[in-house]
Amino acid sequence: MSRLPNAPLVEVVFELNWDIITKSDLIDFQYLYGDLYAILKENYPIRESLTPPEIPYEALKNIPVFRFRKSDSSYPLIQIGPGVISINTLNNYYIWEDFREEIHQLINRLKEIYPKFNQINIRPALIYIDFIKLDIEKQTGYDFINENFNITVNSNILSEIETKIKDINVNANYEIDSDLLSINITEGKANDSIEGLVLQTKINGKQEIHNNESLKLWLENAHSLSSKTFKSLIREELYNTFK
Repeated sequence: MSRLPNAPLVEVVFELNWDIITKSDLIDFQYLYGDLYAILKENYPIRESLTPPEIPYEALKNIPVFRFRKSDSSYPLIQIGPGVISINTLNNYYIWEDFREEIHQLINRLKEIYPKFNQINIRPALIYIDFIKLDIEKQTGYDFINENFNITVNSNILSEIETKIKDINVNANYEIDSDLLSINITEGKANDSIEGLVLQTKINGKQEIHNNESLKLWLENAHSLSSKTFKSLIREELYNTFK
């Protein structure tokens, strides 16, 4: 199983985006949604609407409109909207090999029902969201980052004025071949009460024409890069607590 036993993982998302430009593109989406549900409903029979019906699709480009689940409140789930489709799962349900297989099945289904799938420019993305609990009475967020991450946050850039960091929002973007690796660290809460740091690692693929095999290869490489990034970002002592 490809998961750390005590991983701080919250959610994993694989997403495909494409441009919606013409009315024909919107009509294609409506066909795609219906055909996708028809082919997935044996395994994903629960269908949910995510937006009010009075909002036109023109206003919902790249926003999920419908959600498919295997059962109530279950994961993984599939979301679709004009120009976007994603498959999401949570830590308790995440095993990489199983999640990858769900993604492969979705990619295969898209090719079956959507003739344009291998002819349009698609932007793939793989997103990992982690949450690391903090004891804010004993340690500030920036101290925790400086002690446990391989980056440094300066807590007092105005040396002549007494200051205190109120919120942390660290962003870094790296070009890696044709992909973009984005790392974001912010302070946040889990379950509306537990203080901690939210770490988002996102691999954004180049917008280009893909076939099924090239998407699956991109996914494998993105997963490998995400794993390497997490291991490189977190210092060994903290990383070992997740094993």
